[in-house]
Amino acid sequence: MSLIFKSIGCEHNYHRIQDDTLSGDTSSTDKATQKNLEELVKIGERLLKKPVSRVNQDTGIFEAVENEGTNEEALVRFAKLLSEERKLRWQRLQRSQDSN
Repeated sequence: MSLIFKSIGCEHNYHRIQDDTLSGDTSSTDKATQKNLEELVKIGERLLKKPVSRVNQDTGIFEAVENEGTNEEALVRFAKLLSEERKLRWQRLQRSQDSN
């Protein structure tokens, strides 16, 4: 997926947060115990603090992206972008309804 976004010059519109180091119960999609869920929350919180990374297409390894900040900062920027887009669409809808 990231390759598709990169090929059309939109890699900044694709953000994948992934931890390839999960092992044991945390790597299982079927282990929904309270203990495992709490551990997954901790892992998620640590991932938010890590720098934005993208897969190097030549090596297949995730590498930090310069000047992109942390995953948390990237998600906040993306949420603001989505919110602004929603407001613009709502305003356009209101104007088109007012003109009818």
